[in-house]
Amino acid sequence: MRNQAWANYVKDKRKARGLTRRKLAELAGIDPSYVTLIERDGYVPRKDKVLEVARALEAEVDHTLLVAGYAPEKIPVKDLLERLETFKSEKVLDKELRASIRELFDLTTAQQKKVSEMLTAYVKTLKDQKKARAAARVTRSGRGTGLQA
Repeated sequence: MRNQAWANYVKDKRKARGLTRRKLAELAGIDPSYVTLIERDGYVPRKDKVLEVARALEAEVDHTLLVAGYAPEKIPVKDLLERLETFKSEKVLDKELRASIRELFDLTTAQQKKVSEMLTAYVKTLKDQKKARAAARVTRSGRGTGLQA
């Protein structure tokens, strides 16, 4: 499975920590070729290896797992539902969405966990897209003014 968001995430975190691919592999206890596959091809290793990469990068584990496409270690379903209820009271939500939120309480724990994973990944994706669009606007505006570095 190719996951470009995962590839970019690992590469950005690695560079931010000033690590070489070889050093990251050493810290994570994985073969250096894994790091190359991750960053170049978006290769997603087994969950245990993703956890090791997260620890080596000193990155937030649950977020790293989500970017890699895995379920987080700890999903505070009740916290998520409480936050949704708070959001509901702060903003006017569509009647259908409010009904859907209420239905979450009737789901099994496993179903709630899946919904939580999807919502967390969705919100993260929206934030990443917003950042990417903002960066693209800055890049485009810099080209037109001759202010490129």
